[in-house]
Amino acid sequence: MIKKKWNTFKNMFLIEDIRRTFALLGPYLLKYKRSYISLFLIMLSQILLTIGFAWFFGTITDAAVQNETDKLKWLLPFGLGLLSISLATTYFYTYLESVTINKVKLELKEQVLKHLLLLPVKKTSNMRTGDLMTHFTNDVNCIEGVIGSNLLYLIQLPLTFAAVSVYMFIINWQMALIGFTVIPLAIAIGAVFGILLRNNSRKMFTQISDINSTLNEIFQGLSVIRSFLLEKKMSQKQNSQNQDLFTLEMKNTKLRGFFYIGGEAITSITYITGLCLGAYFVSKSMITVGSLLTFVTLMQHLISPLTGLAGIWGSFQSSASAVERLSNILNEEIELNHLPEYVPSKIKGSIQLKNITFSYDQQKKSIDNMTLDIPAGQTVAIVGPSGAGKSTLFHLIQGFYQPDSGMVTLDHNPAELLPPSVARSSFAYVAQETFLFSGTIKDNLLLARPNISNQELVTAAKQANIHNFIMTLPNQYDTEVGERGVRLSGGQKQRLSIARAILKNAPILLLDEATSALDSESELFVKEALAAIKNKTTLIIAHRLSTIQHADLIVVMDEGKIVQMGRHEELITQEGLYRKLSHLTFKAKEKLPSLKAISQ
Repeated sequence: MIKKKWNTFKNMFLIEDIRRTFALLGPYLLKYKRSYISLFLIMLSQILLTIGFAWFFGTITDAAVQNETDKLKWLLPFGLGLLSISLATTYFYTYLESVTINKVKLELKEQVLKHLLLLPVKKTSNMRTGDLMTHFTNDVNCIEGVIGSNLLYLIQLPLTFAAVSVYMFIINWQMALIGFTVIPLAIAIGAVFGILLRNNSRKMFTQISDINSTLNEIFQGLSVIRSFLLEKKMSQKQNSQNQDLFTLEMKNTKLRGFFYIGGEAITSITYITGLCLGAYFVSKSMITVGSLLTFVTLMQHLISPLTGLAGIWGSFQSSASAVERLSNILNEEIELNHLPEYVPSKIKGSIQLKNITFSYDQQKKSIDNMTLDIPAGQTVAIVGPSGAGKSTLFHLIQGFYQPDSGMVTLDHNPAELLPPSVARSSFAYVAQETFLFSGTIKDNLLLARPNISNQELVTAAKQANIHNFIMTLPNQYDTEVGERGVRLSGGQKQRLSIARAILKNAPILLLDEATSALDSESELFVKEALAAIKNKTTLIIAHRLSTIQHADLIVVMDEGKIVQMGRHEELITQEGLYRKLSHLTFKAKEKLPSLKAISQ
């Protein structure tokens, strides 16, 4: 029974949210403890100013009523002094708080991005782009509710309440008791509306992620959307999501409105009651007019800490959902301990796969007990039907995924024991779907390896048969490629990607359908360029069997297993999958209709 009540209490006041919040932000609070201590000291001075102003209002009123001219002469400059100090503390507090908050947000963004980059590919591949974007555009900004003034108000407001209560009891204890009757009601309002705001905020953040994901799909798939006349459908989908978000935002606005109305109602009723009772005491000469003015001024500061604490609690609940999402990311186990950087590889290039088994979902095996020895400097082609495990094999060789059993070795050294910078510097990879970064052609080529000379850059471009095209552009190598290389054709992007791989000068070259987007002439040039590359281990995934006929070894895969191995001349004479694939390719070319036939 006691345990059940404790769990109910934890759920009501969300102790887990508090624990999670300070687990995430605690290190930043400690790092900037000097700033927070300074803010706290300023807050203490503001509490004293609150008491000082209340005393000043009452004293100057009594002095005026009693015609104490000498007293008024020194009270006026005293009041101006209080005002000057108040303005100065407000300025310094606002400035220091803003600097501290923005520093924490900046470092938190850096930490989240670094953590994401250190996560294993298997984890990040299941994350939506919209969710990831929301962490940076929304979640980090929402933590202001727990790292700014609200954090210190949790300390300031109770102290203000205590100081004001003592002063009010000194003035008149009967009137002071009025303020204490509203404490339970103010706390109840804060707790209830705080939970409602937290739950609604969680739904809002989820909806924002959905909107970001849809927008990302729209912007990346504009050509497909236009081709299939999906403009109206995608517009309706986005409008529907925006409408759902608007509904949640309106609910949030109503909750906040009711919350603040409740706080204002409590403040006003208590203020009016205290004022009426105080007027009665003045009429009976039990207190002075100045004391009444001091009391009603203090009454404002008695109620505001209570409603203020409730407001802070509501703001904290809104931030708790953002903190929860960030914590979920940062609690994911990282694969690397530091961000890898390019280092000249000393690997000669031999690759050994020893009884490798791997599955993405722990059900169907993508690679099934594969063993393969690739000597350094050889050209090895990997062929097989779609889904045979060819691209998965490349991912395992590069260490993006770890095998469920077995071992990948480079020069007979276990790949998983090599420093990530060494292992990844050993590979140059050309993917089937080429990715270029925003910037110029030169910017994209320089990503391959630090300190590349212009001569090396031009030589690699010539080898990839892209130099002549680049020279026809108005800005040549300084031409902007656009987001994801949108200003270049598929073949141009792929040749640029090949040039980038050549520039990396890694001992192992991985080509995943690297010539699939090239026309026959360009493909021939690139094949000749790749053939001219010496002393490199080259692995090629290809569906065009004509591109790999001169490979030193052809590995035929099917359902995650090696079913044939050998040179083209050997395999083409054998009954098996390779011969079947070769015949299918030949028949497909024969069955392709001519343009004339299509036009008819």
